Amino acid sequence: MKWSGRLILALALVVIAILGISYGIYQNILKKPVEKKVVIYTYESLLKWGTDPNATLQAVYGGFEAKYNCKVEIREFDDARTALLVLMEEKDAPKADVIIGIDNILIHEAIDAGILEPFTPANIDEIPEWLINSLDPTHHVIAYDYGLIAFVYDSDRIPPEDMVGLTFEDLLKPELASKLVLEDPTVSSTGINFLLWQIAAYKMQGKDWTAWWSSIKDHAKIAGSWGDAYDIFLDEAQGRPIVVSYGTDPAYSYYFYQETRYKAALVEYGNKEWAWLQIEGIGLVKGAPHEDLAKKFIEYFLSPEIQEHIPLNNWMYPANSKAKLPEVYEEYAIDPLEVNLMNEILTQQEIKENLKSWMNAWREVVGG
Repeated sequence: MKWSGRLILALALVVIAILGISYGIYQNILKKPVEKKVVIYTYESLLKWGTDPNATLQAVYGGFEAKYNCKVEIREFDDARTALLVLMEEKDAPKADVIIGIDNILIHEAIDAGILEPFTPANIDEIPEWLINSLDPTHHVIAYDYGLIAFVYDSDRIPPEDMVGLTFEDLLKPELASKLVLEDPTVSSTGINFLLWQIAAYKMQGKDWTAWWSSIKDHAKIAGSWGDAYDIFLDEAQGRPIVVSYGTDPAYSYYFYQETRYKAALVEYGNKEWAWLQIEGIGLVKGAPHEDLAKKFIEYFLSPEIQEHIPLNNWMYPANSKAKLPEVYEEYAIDPLEVNLMNEILTQQEIKENLKSWMNAWREVVGG
């Protein structure tokens, strides 16, 4: 039987079609599906200081998952600098999309390392311009919260009048120095912000800042972290009722324990109160594997509804001007907008140029 040309052509087309379908199925089996997710690096205590941390984290991260039908993968580190160091190690093959917690000190190291991609979120107009510029006017990170470094003290063990009109020089008096616990600035973000506060105060007065540390190092207790310092502060047996912490601490104590014994003090020079402002930011990782979702998450994290979780769960002021503050802040926290900031005395450029040498000088004075 002879095959007609048309029949042969038809059969050939059928075979080609079958082969094409089979190849497509084979390719789909081999091809890994791209998972729709965003990977976030941050410090382990982020948003975990509220009444129900799990519910808060679910509301924040779970809310994003539901909104964008994706997965949020969180990798937590002891502190923000540790997260930054890991990002630097992964620079050539980034695994993270977003980093949360880069503050106004770490920002210089982060930018120099080239691990952040500038990004201007659509809702940036809801963040005050002064706050954006104080952290990073180039938008490598955008501020999400801020708060004052302060001396927190137990008014049952220290008379409040001893903490009014306080200066750094007053703290050198043995009766106060022996009751003070500080954080090591080489390992603690609270400690390094305190160090810059003290350097700024001495710059304002034209004094050598290292002299203060030389005088106090044998009297004050220097702890390795904020957590360690606070444990010492709360342990009355250790006799250290003054600790370097934050201006929102009294609000925290009242909110959870209806306790008013813990108060916060700043320093006073020229009949003005002076403080140091710590600002924390969120940034896009350069080469982020899931860049589009990462940008959406940054905008989401800066939105008023998410920012309103900050005050009672991170105990800092929310960066978004539309986020409402709880009443306990009005009564018990020190508002950064109502004091003079020494961040204006010690500029970001000055910090960038001198931070390494200041840290080395601190090690020599305190460790020598």
